[in-house]
Amino acid sequence: MDIDLTPLVQALAALALAAICAATPYLAPLLGRYLHIRLTATQAASIQRAADVGAQAAYGYIAANAASHRDLSIRNAAIAKGVQHVVASVPEALAALGVTPEHVRNMVEARFGGLLAADPTVSISGSRTA
Repeated sequence: MDIDLTPLVQALAALALAAICAATPYLAPLLGRYLHIRLTATQAASIQRAADVGAQAAYGYIAANAASHRDLSIRNAAIAKGVQHVVASVPEALAALGVTPEHVRNMVEARFGGLLAADPTVSISGSRTA
């Protein structure tokens, strides 16, 4: 028996994206106080915008290569493109907050999952052969 958990994963990715986007304005000041770092609203917004654009870059990479997001090597390469964009776009803000590349990857991947969940052209029922 083959169970496809893709619909569940895509739904959870969309919920995680919504939770991250909703919680960021409240968590950034608390995290700044805890780490004794002063992060301006401009820096926080620039990190969020860069992560959004990084996810779009990852999505565009898959579309440009006419590849499937289910292909792990293509997906990893796409996410890496998105992470590179974020790191290159806002290095000062990332350094000020102490955001690691792994955290950036998680942000890009969460937003990427949200883009996939929101795209009506992405099929959630994979055709598998046993």
